[in-house]
Amino acid sequence: MPSPSSSQPGQALPPMLCNELVEYVLQSHKAPTTIIICSSRNAFLESLQLSLQAQSTDQEATGTPNNQLHPLLVPTIHQLAASRTIDVAFTPTLPHLRAYLASYNPGKSSHPGSLTFTWPDSHVSMLAIYGLLALHRATTEFSLQGLSRSLAIAAEAANTWGLQLILTEDAQALDLQQSEPRAEGETASPQNCWAERVPVLSSSLALSNDRAWAGRTVAVGSVVAKWCRIIRQ
Repeated sequence: MPSPSSSQPGQALPPMLCNELVEYVLQSHKAPTTIIICSSRNAFLESLQLSLQAQSTDQEATGTPNNQLHPLLVPTIHQLAASRTIDVAFTPTLPHLRAYLASYNPGKSSHPGSLTFTWPDSHVSMLAIYGLLALHRATTEFSLQGLSRSLAIAAEAANTWGLQLILTEDAQALDLQQSEPRAEGETASPQNCWAERVPVLSSSLALSNDRAWAGRTVAVGSVVAKWCRIIRQ
């Protein structure tokens, strides 16, 4: 069991594209750091490819020169060294996520050279979870009760190992949901994903396909705020 450490308060960041997540972690982390992707490996790699292609298309549309590789595709010495100190786990289902967090141990991984790598003082060791809300959304656990259970496990894992808990959602996936029907008063904006409302209990049932829940509801952000500071753009 590791000795108690002063992990930094968790943060819930605005939604990011896959490439933005990778860039953020590479530029801000130090060892040990773990990224938990709440999807399958193939689904994430496909989304990463699409996000890189979309950025290239946007540059062409605005007339920005696009004759260079994306920074993530350039194997610089620093990027290669930093990426070797990051663990990536794929948890495509909620039981996978909770089981991984319950047994989380960054000490099991070996990163040659990470102890001698010089980290800037501003960098932190992270436990970053990408798509936690989306993973719950398709289940009966998309509730205050279900989210609280998962967040408590994640916060305990981060605190035990002295890591900063980082939460963010897939901006591309949230964009696709904007056209879906919403319950009255519920926002569809990707930047306001923390405002989505959920029932208190996991056993609650939706009254219709537009997710109008029976009984009392709470904003997702009020649940997340118990463990993380919500960062808004």
